[in-house]
Parts: sequence; C-alpha cells; structure tokens
Amino acid sequence: MTNNIFLECKGICKSFGSNKVLRDINIQIKKGEAHAFLGSNGAGKSTLIKIITGVYSKDSGEILVDGKVADIKSPQDAEKLGIAVIHQDQQMVPLFDVTRNAFLGSELTNSAGILNLKEMRRQVQEKLEYIQADFTVDQQIESLSVGQREQVAIVSALLKNPKLLILDEPTASLSSKEISRLFEIINLLKNSGVTIIYISHHLDEVFTITDSITVLRDSRVQGTLPTKEADSKSIVAMMIGRELKEFYPKEQVAAGEPVLEIKDLHSGKLVKGVSFSLKKGEILGLAGLVGAGRTETMLAMYGAEKVSSGTILIEGKEYKPKSPLNAGRYGIAFIPEDRRNEGIVAPMSIRENISLSATKLWTKLGIIQKKTEKQGTKDIIKALDIICTGTDQTVGELSGGNQQKVVIGRWLVGKYKIFVFDQPTTGVDVGAKTEIYKQMIALAKEGCGIIFISSENEELLGICDRIAVMNKGKIVKEFEAAEATEQDLLYWSTVGEERA
Repeated sequence: MTNNIFLECKGICKSFGSNKVLRDINIQIKKGEAHAFLGSNGAGKSTLIKIITGVYSKDSGEILVDGKVADIKSPQDAEKLGIAVIHQDQQMVPLFDVTRNAFLGSELTNSAGILNLKEMRRQVQEKLEYIQADFTVDQQIESLSVGQREQVAIVSALLKNPKLLILDEPTASLSSKEISRLFEIINLLKNSGVTIIYISHHLDEVFTITDSITVLRDSRVQGTLPTKEADSKSIVAMMIGRELKEFYPKEQVAAGEPVLEIKDLHSGKLVKGVSFSLKKGEILGLAGLVGAGRTETMLAMYGAEKVSSGTILIEGKEYKPKSPLNAGRYGIAFIPEDRRNEGIVAPMSIRENISLSATKLWTKLGIIQKKTEKQGTKDIIKALDIICTGTDQTVGELSGGNQQKVVIGRWLVGKYKIFVFDQPTTGVDVGAKTEIYKQMIALAKEGCGIIFISSENEELLGICDRIAVMNKGKIVKEFEAAEATEQDLLYWSTVGEERA
C-alpha cells in the first residue's frame, strides 16, 4: 500500500510564536488521485501547503515523497521533487504575452543570456494543445478571460513537469463553463498520473472532482475519507465542530421607506438602463451571469465609474456620484469582490485597516486616540469572530476569510445606511459565510438597506428578501425571494433580455 502513496505528512507541527497553527498533522495522498483539503479559514490548510511547497519550514515531523524523506527548505526544493502550486491570486503581467507569463521567473536563455523565445513558444504551444486551450502563445494576458488566465497558470505549472499539482481555490472567479473546462483538465492530468491537491470551499466541486477528502479544524486533522463515502452534512460538521442546522440564518425584518432609488442608469458599456429601488431594512439580491453589469452598476453608484445618464435618489433626495469618498459621505459603504487588491492594505495591521474608514470617529483635535481605536478594533474582532493574534497582527498574515471579515468590519464602525456586498463569501468557509450573513441581517435590523451581489443563487434565495436579475446591463426580472427558485434565477440570467 505504501508504494501507492506519493506524499505523506507525519507528525507535522508549526507555530508562529505562541500560536500553534499545525498540530501533529498526519496525511497520506495516493498517486494519481485528487485529494481535497477542507477546513474553515484559519484551520491550517494554507500553512500546511506552504510547508509542502517550501515557503515555510516545519517545526517538527517528516514529509515523505515517493516513500523517501524529503528535506524541503525552499520552493526550489519542492519543484525539484515535482511539486507545483497554482495560487488563488495569480500574479501575471497583463502586457506580457502567454509565453512570457508562462515562463515568468524561469525563462530559457542561450549562452549569451538572450531569451530563447522560439523554444519557449514551442513548449508553451505543446502544453496549450495538451489542455486543449482556445488561445495562442502570443496573445496578451490582458485580452484573456479569467478562466483562460487560469489555464495559463496551469501551463506554467505543467512546464515544470509536476508529479503533484496543488490548486488553491481555483474556481473562485470562474464561470460555470470555465469550471467544467477546469475539471476536464484535472481529469486529464489524473489520467496521466499527476496527483492533485484540491483546496476549495465549494463542497459541490469537491464531491464532483476529488477521490479523497481530508478535513482540518483547530490546527488538527479531523479525518480523511473517500469522497464517495462523504456527504455535505458530515463534512460541514467536521469542519466547524458542530452540526450546522441553520446555514442561512434569515430573519424577517419589516421594510421601511425607500433608502435608494436608481432610475434608468447608464454607465460605460455594461450598464444600459438599470432601474430598481431599495428599502430600509431590506436585503436585495442582484443575480446574473459574469458580465451582466451587476458590479459595474454598483461602482457607478459608488462614484468609482462615470455615470453617463440616469437618476439616483437617496432617501428621496437626488444624489450625483462624484467619488467613493463622496459616496461615503452620503452613507454608502462598499465591500468589494477583490478583497486582496481593493479591500485590504496587506502590510498594515488589523487596527490600521479598520481605522481607514473610521479615522474621524477615533480622533480628538485631529489626533487618533489609540486606546479608543484599539478598543473599537477589539469589538469588531469579537463581533465578526476574526481569528487572529491581536489587533496589531498584519492583515496579510490572515486567511482569506478573515481578511474578508476585516474588510466588512471596516464599514461597521461608521454611520452608513446603504451597504453593497459584492461577492462577500467568495473563498470563505461555511462557518464564516454564516457570520457574514448574520452581519447583513443585523445591519438590516438597524434600518440599513443591503445590496447583495452573488453568483451563488442558493445563497441569494436563502438570505435575501427580494432578488433582481440582471442580464446584459439591465434588470430583466424581480422576484420576492420566497417565491423564486434557482431555476427561475438561472433562466432569467441566461435568456432574460429576450423575454423582457
């Protein structure tokens, strides 16, 4: 049986100061299988992956590759052992072509140090044909879709001839069609003998593509089992340590007068006459496919995109968006989808990040009151259950879900009446999702209006009062959430413009 094991972790432990992030981790991963790592944000998945790939060193324990003890002290050591990783946030150069991005950091040169572009293109072309990509070696990265960029990252990994490929939240920004194509590529790799570690918060994907599942919680392995023997209920219970009886903690809140009215709004190429209203105490979902114009509509309202025509009323008074700063003064808060690039300042502390929108609340005579600021941050950390070492921990050190909570927490300290949540649960574990839903409901109970953009129709139906479906830059259908189905939302998202 041991001969069938490609990677084995024995008693892996890791601490950062007094914070023990991995405790006695024991895992076996078979050759040619897709093995899922599941767990809540902060469970230790990312730290374990960084140890396997040589980014972090372990404190104790052993890693065996093909039955032999492996001394992995750097990413280069991992690469020599055939271990490659595709991160959730791909770092690519938009103006470079596919070839240069695929070889970024490992370019081929001749004896004079000049790039051997001919050979680089040949190798990239070979890998593109292998995964049946529909773009060329010379296309610029900025011209590719998110799914195609994911394929470039896979090509970059395949150029290293990996025996183990680690995929970290690979579908976070992909459409359903792009996800299906990714799964085809994963199956292709498995059939050729490549072992896959698959990290995702989407259980439906895990059940579709993997062969085995390992669940981590509280820095320990809670269990490993064949995927065919698992079900959502048992996996979630292992992840959060209890049975999740009420995943969508919806409460009925009496809606008040309209807090926001948008009439025939036009902006750029993707917003083509949007009209809807939002009431105080209401959670309004925006459904639709990628490119429907949902985010662009909200960015226009927020002053981040130029409005070409249309009317916006806030509590009955005309509002003309000029800038995000101006929008904040009118009581609009925006939680962006791309938390890493638009939501957080990674090198700054949790306290400093939360203070970005609350400086005036915590100052006296223009000087920040550190004691007040620290206590306010502690209150947010407690309210959102942010897993951290304290208020001064750097946000870049937090897991993705806890970074998202910091972004949300920033807006909970001011006096805002309209909240836009743009895909707030992307890359967030099931327990953290519930905490985010609870915060949305709490804000609604305070009389705020909530706009919730999501590509997961199930959560829109579970948490919203009303759902507006966008298709090609317009609202094509509105539903009371209790009267709609996933099929309804998908139908109007795909063919709504024609029917409308």
